[in-house]
Amino acid sequence: MFWAEFFGFVAAVLGVLQAWPQARKIRSLGHGHGVSITMWILMTGSSAAWLGHGFRIGSPSLIASTVASALMNLTVVLALTSSPRVVVFRFIVLSTATAFLIATLPLWITTPILFAFTLSRVPQIHRSWKSKRNKVPGSAVSMGMISLSIACLLAWEVYSILWKSPVLIGTTTVALIGALLVAYLELSNPANKKQRTTS
Repeated sequence: MFWAEFFGFVAAVLGVLQAWPQARKIRSLGHGHGVSITMWILMTGSSAAWLGHGFRIGSPSLIASTVASALMNLTVVLALTSSPRVVVFRFIVLSTATAFLIATLPLWITTPILFAFTLSRVPQIHRSWKSKRNKVPGSAVSMGMISLSIACLLAWEVYSILWKSPVLIGTTTVALIGALLVAYLELSNPANKKQRTTS
């Protein structure tokens, strides 16, 4: 399992880094227009769920990456919200409960939950689609975040294949498709093209 864990740690590093360009862009622009806070909340919850799964299967790379990813995802949520204390408190309580439940409940219960969390990008897909349809300029969605997210998910895909885990392969594939859709929608939005050429 050396190579699986190697790709897991590569994915972990990329996964942790993916939130940084997004949080930085929100702070530098002073707004989060076009960024779905729902997606980032769900991704934070997803990290907690995968932490529980990491404990279940005994994967150091999954455990390390999900803790770090949850904290980094939280930075984006905090950049998008006006009540950080409430967010942090809820994050601690809900993340702890989610990780515990995923680690201890039977797989027939936890597997659908893990699959449901892979749909965490759906709110961003919807938001990016609406922005594209309405030609809304000024998206704060970071292309650096999207690039890191895709690279991260590709590394997780290799990890999943090496682990020969249908759950990991399926969930990673769904998440990768979601990230690719967001990339397509953001890159093909004519208003964003104008913004990129002027900045």
